[in-house]
Amino acid sequence: MKSVIRPVVTKVVGVIDRLNRIFEYAGIVILTAMTTVVFVAIISRFFTGISLSWIEESATFAMAWICALGAGLISRRGGMTAIEIVVSHFSKRVEVALRVIAYLISMCFFVVMIIYGYQMAMVVSTQYAATIPFMSLFWVYIAMPIGFVIVFLNTLAHIFDLVFEKEA
Repeated sequence: MKSVIRPVVTKVVGVIDRLNRIFEYAGIVILTAMTTVVFVAIISRFFTGISLSWIEESATFAMAWICALGAGLISRRGGMTAIEIVVSHFSKRVEVALRVIAYLISMCFFVVMIIYGYQMAMVVSTQYAATIPFMSLFWVYIAMPIGFVIVFLNTLAHIFDLVFEKEA
């Protein structure tokens, strides 16, 4: 059974890993833009005494996106908090089963966060940022459900890695 499903799983994990590269580059672009904008604000304030009001808010919005993308990416690299000591005392088979169960429970939480995060983004979609009046708050709030979609996909990849270990 595993040999029949393995090629499909390998392709799915490959797609998830390629998406992670795109999210990684998006995070780099957002961080670079945020750093540049904050640097311009500091220079502006220091040399001209003019404070650009939209800088702080845009940096906060950028940080929300960086955190959402970063959480998804770090979940693929195993950087999320876990209690390893409990599962390490069991046999390999039981350890894999416990990890899969923990991942499945986590994925249920991620689905709830995706649903409610999207609903919250829709609620604020008619509101606009105070200092950036053309920007709907939807674009800030949608970062959370998108981040949880990334975490969900990476958790799914972890399950596939555990169940279909790279034996071949």
